[in-house]
Amino acid sequence: MAGTFALLSCLISSFHMTAHLRKMNQPSVQRKILAILWMSPIYAVTSFLSLVFPPSAEGYLDILKNFYESYVIYQFLSFLIAVLGRGDRGAVVRTLSRHADHLDRPYRCLYCLFHPKPEEGGSEAMANAVLLECQVLAMQFVFFRPLTSILGFVLDLIEGDQVGDEGSGSHVSWSFFYSPRFFVLLVENVSVFFAFAGLLKFYHAVREELAWCQPFAKFMTIKGVVFMTFWQGVVISIIFHANNNIDDDDDDGNTSSTPNNNPNSITSPQKIQSILICMEMLLFSIAHFCVFPAEEWEEGYKIRYYEGPGFGFQDFAEDVSMIIDSGKRSLRARKGINREENGNIGVGNGERVRLESFCEENEIVDGLNGSNRVAPSSSSFGSMDDVVVGTDDGVDQKALV
Repeated sequence: MAGTFALLSCLISSFHMTAHLRKMNQPSVQRKILAILWMSPIYAVTSFLSLVFPPSAEGYLDILKNFYESYVIYQFLSFLIAVLGRGDRGAVVRTLSRHADHLDRPYRCLYCLFHPKPEEGGSEAMANAVLLECQVLAMQFVFFRPLTSILGFVLDLIEGDQVGDEGSGSHVSWSFFYSPRFFVLLVENVSVFFAFAGLLKFYHAVREELAWCQPFAKFMTIKGVVFMTFWQGVVISIIFHANNNIDDDDDDGNTSSTPNNNPNSITSPQKIQSILICMEMLLFSIAHFCVFPAEEWEEGYKIRYYEGPGFGFQDFAEDVSMIIDSGKRSLRARKGINREENGNIGVGNGERVRLESFCEENEIVDGLNGSNRVAPSSSSFGSMDDVVVGTDDGVDQKALV
């Protein structure tokens, strides 16, 4: 299984490197990329060989792996410099000089390398000194990392399994801080610190000019290999040592028959670590294929942003919002039509009211006219008819017809 994953990782990386070779539009930049892309195959192959070869070969394979780790860190800094200047160091210095007010002064111990001195040559001298400082800090890691790996391997051969056998308790725990291995680890971590200090100093100075090529994603695919493999190994070792301590308590310290202590066993922490690295390098080779595309260095290239995997909730919410807006517009349109119809009906009602009012006024007039008409009435006087014409100021008026 580990061999299958290692083979797939090598095939993907080989195809990726071939794509860059076919489209070598900017050699000064893409040469650095090719050096970086070798990282996944080297990690996968060395991890697989550590499963095939005897445990004594693991130290030699670790030296190769650690050397290339440090070399890739420096190559990434060189890649950023090449992207910024396209092979022209002077262009990089001029770009840095525009940020001279925000640059920290180089370390005093490196002043012997600068000419002219940062204080003597203005902003370009400061920029050149900072650039040289970043390169020196990253380059020292390339030399110290293999050296510490070799020293660690030699100490393993000398000490063997006898480290801590002369004491117990607190003496064993504190003896490590006086051992040569502790000083080797101390030098290694100090070297790592300065290497990343130089890399981050350069990146923060020109991050705006480099934003188009997404350097942070590229750096994470590089350093992710180192961090994942290192901390993964630490966690596996802690788990296995804790399990062995439990076995010591149960078996009265006799762990010779425990398969976890045998480096040849497939369940040993070294073997499990190698298997996991072979599997993970397949994922990192795919990640390198995404963040170091060969098309990125063609003329007229446009930045591509990779959408993260999701469930499409945002698109669904946009569709729901569109439907709701459509319903609101339809409702407003219907309300407008109803208002127009109500206005027309109101006009008709007004005319009908005026007509009814006119009719009522005519009836009243007709009534008044009818009351003024002559009404015949019989009287005791015979032929004389009295007609009540009306009243005016309370006085009855009679007319004889």
